[in-house]
Amino acid sequence: LAEKRHLLQWDSDIAYRKGSTKIWVPNYPPLRQLLLEEYHDVLYAGHFGSNKTLTGIAKHYYWPHMADDVQKFVTSCDTCQRMKSSKQKKAGLLQPLPVPEQPWQVVSLDFITGLPPTSSGHDAILVVIDKFSKMGHFIPTHTTARTEETAQLFVRHIISQHGIPTTLISDRDPKFTSKFWKELMSLLGTKLAMSSAYHPQTDGQTERLNQIVEQLLRAACKDDISKWDLHLPVLEFAYNNATHAATGQTPFFLCYGRHPLTPQKPTASPTPSPI
Repeated sequence: LAEKRHLLQWDSDIAYRKGSTKIWVPNYPPLRQLLLEEYHDVLYAGHFGSNKTLTGIAKHYYWPHMADDVQKFVTSCDTCQRMKSSKQKKAGLLQPLPVPEQPWQVVSLDFITGLPPTSSGHDAILVVIDKFSKMGHFIPTHTTARTEETAQLFVRHIISQHGIPTTLISDRDPKFTSKFWKELMSLLGTKLAMSSAYHPQTDGQTERLNQIVEQLLRAACKDDISKWDLHLPVLEFAYNNATHAATGQTPFFLCYGRHPLTPQKPTASPTPSPI
């Protein structure tokens, strides 16, 4: 550390990279290993790839050649190698979709089915994604859920937090979407003739998110797949707190304008002073 003193500044016995609030991590392998595990292996980290893992660590910490260390760590992750599929479906040619101007204005709705039934009777996931921020909600449900039940889930998990979207994107039958919207209006108790644009299609982002959800589940449930629905809230957080390639930001930040507090994040607000 002595040869790096000109690059450091200190506060309360903590070294920071000069001109930054990032904590300088010394060349102590167990400590760096702990941070790598915390930003990649734990449930709320999501076992994402090297880019997302590096972006997460680099928000708060720094050490030389960090990118190389992250790449080696992720590449050697046994869980990732066994659980993640390298095959991705290619999206077909689609009609242009509306460009949202704010979060939760345009949303897509899709289902992941064929999952092992849990003790709660769930065997499917309702996946809802905001096309502006890329935020996703992963809602446990069952394959035989009626339109009314799906509408109730949408009100409970989406409208209660984000309001009513102006556009729904789904590859479901248009009759389903029409009935779904009517059920939403009924549950809200409104008699106003509020309409929504329907787009009976899906897009590459939705398919990709479904793949991510399945990857997260495989990594989280490698020991007990029968309780996958219990992991969904934390996995949803992991996805929404990871930097999205399309925006360069996390969905959480784009929706709320702040980053959430996590066990990874230093709780102190440093005011570093030069050595």
